[in-house]
Amino acid sequence: MNHASTINPRVLVVDDDDSARNFVARALTRQGFQTSASEGGRQAISLLATESFDAIVCDLLMPEVDGLDVLRHCGSLSPRPPFIMLTAHGNVGVAVDAMKLGAVDFLEKPVSPTEIDAALRHAISRTKAPKSTRTRRKLGLVGSESWLRPFTELLEKVATSDAVVLIEGETGTGKSAVARQIYQLSGRAKGPFLAVNCANMTNSLLENELFGHVKGAFTGAVGQPGKVEKARGGTLFLDEIGELPPDLQPKLLQLLQERSFTPVGGTTAKDADVRFIAATNRELEQEALAGRFRPDLYYRLEVVKLTIPPLRQRLEDIPILLEHFRHFAVDEHGRAPIFPRDTVEALGRYPWPGNVRELENLVSRLSVMLADGAPVQIEDLPDRMRNNLAVEMSTSDAPMMSGGPTASHVPPPTSLAPSLDEVESRGLSLAVKTYEARIISNALEITKGNVKRAAELLQMKRTTLIEKRKRLTEDGLLPLPAVTTEG
Repeated sequence: MNHASTINPRVLVVDDDDSARNFVARALTRQGFQTSASEGGRQAISLLATESFDAIVCDLLMPEVDGLDVLRHCGSLSPRPPFIMLTAHGNVGVAVDAMKLGAVDFLEKPVSPTEIDAALRHAISRTKAPKSTRTRRKLGLVGSESWLRPFTELLEKVATSDAVVLIEGETGTGKSAVARQIYQLSGRAKGPFLAVNCANMTNSLLENELFGHVKGAFTGAVGQPGKVEKARGGTLFLDEIGELPPDLQPKLLQLLQERSFTPVGGTTAKDADVRFIAATNRELEQEALAGRFRPDLYYRLEVVKLTIPPLRQRLEDIPILLEHFRHFAVDEHGRAPIFPRDTVEALGRYPWPGNVRELENLVSRLSVMLADGAPVQIEDLPDRMRNNLAVEMSTSDAPMMSGGPTASHVPPPTSLAPSLDEVESRGLSLAVKTYEARIISNALEITKGNVKRAAELLQMKRTTLIEKRKRLTEDGLLPLPAVTTEG
């Protein structure tokens, strides 16, 4: 792979318009940059797989793979090059979306050589990552800065101590991965990392798994160390700690308090030279208050608590994670599809009960089913996702049609919804878009074209309505807007 230069920065210019692309590339070359040009988003993503750049200048509106798609892809690159978005149509909503995805600047065409040179040099000068960012890349933590930065900073502080750590989060959020990352940053990283799953084991099996047994402890027993002893000098990860049987909770409490344990059948206590990390998909504090978990054990485990939010509470992570898992899919399957903006937006409406694990499995599945670089459509998603999105679309708009002085004049969403025949003939993706277009058209008709009032009626931001209307018009699902009022 060609590496970026720090003396003459390498810049990738991406634009499907030949004259605009050539103008920017020539201007940057005259300013001393090393430039490469790509005539579209798909070609740019292919180029980024083999070459590194100090910065990327990319047009927003391009066919098939647009500027936001390229920006999402860049979220999985390490190091991530600064990204400057260009657009011929200033749009506040899209600019905000681009900034959330990691763009450092958003310039409106026509852009002058001086303006783009200043923006690039400022962006490149800020690319030296702070320690916390380098650590996140090293650990492979992926997500938006809003939650990941404070989470990682706390993780780093915790890792250097021997304090007990409790990791809480729903199934599939990555608790095991976080536990291993704490271990890797700790002073015990050269020691073993062993895990015990506290669920689906009988009391006797789990006790033996943890503490081992001495010779003669039971018929045929020859003596076997448990995980606490095997993990000496390292870390023991107690997964699903909320499922720990009540009979074993006092023994684990003693282990944490005394740092010693007694093997099954033994009479002599042994020292426990091990760091403990526990994880649960339950809210242990509530379990303790309800009497289902020992409060004193909970407080011993909760020396430091790390909480991983579910994916539905950090939807801005979805495009970043999609690109991250696409790279894994390429390594594993030799190919991966591309997720267009409409599909990414649809995935943002799905509740993700399986969290990040479910998203990873989705990317892996689609990489097997679809050709390399193929755009993922809603009809390519698993049945449970399509069904959920269809139900969500038919019910979530109902509140939009209630309240306000004109609400009584709005037909219920079911009267606007596509029929089953429409869904079968046009496909779910197009049918959902058609339904959305009907709702927007109806709201604009009621408000006599007043975009602000229509947005209030639909309970969405005015800029969001303008952007949705523009996309649906480009798709031929809404007529070109007549003269409308904005306020």
